Amino acid sequence: MLLAAALASACTLLTAAEVASIQGEQPARIRQKKPLPDTSQCLFSLPTVAKFVLVEVTKGQRVAQLAERMRLAAAVESEESGEFEAPAVERVEGLGDEAYWADGVHQGALYVRRGQMLLRVSVGGDEGKEAKMTKLRLLVSKALPRLKTASLP
Repeated sequence: MLLAAALASACTLLTAAEVASIQGEQPARIRQKKPLPDTSQCLFSLPTVAKFVLVEVTKGQRVAQLAERMRLAAAVESEESGEFEAPAVERVEGLGDEAYWADGVHQGALYVRRGQMLLRVSVGGDEGKEAKMTKLRLLVSKALPRLKTASLP
C-alpha cells in the first residue's frame, strides 16, 4: 500500500456529522495533512474558526517516546500545580491503554495510546476544561473503535 493512501486514514476516524453534533456547527472544510511519515492529521475547520477539531494519529516506534513524554509531563505538572492551579497535563482513566489531557489557552486535547498507535484529538473554543473534556471523550469514543480497523501510517 502506498504511504500516501495510508495517511488519509485520520480523516476516516470521525465524520463531519459527528463533529457537527458535538461542536454545534457543520465543518466548512476538512483538510488532510501528513506532517511526518508516521503521522496522519485531519483538520475539521468550522465557521467559528476557534471551534476546530483536529485528529492526529501516529503509529510506530515514536509512539513509545511520545507516551513517555506525556507520562513525565503529567508527573511534573502534578507536582508543580498548586492548590489554585490545575495541571496542564494529567492522566485520564478509561480510554485506550493510557490517556492524557493537555490544556491550552483556547484548546484542549486528549492523547490516547492504544498499542503502537497514539490518537490525539484537539478541540478549540472558549469553553472550560470540563466542557472540552466532555466533547473530547465523545469524539474519542467514536474514533477509537475505528482506529484498530483503519489503515494507518
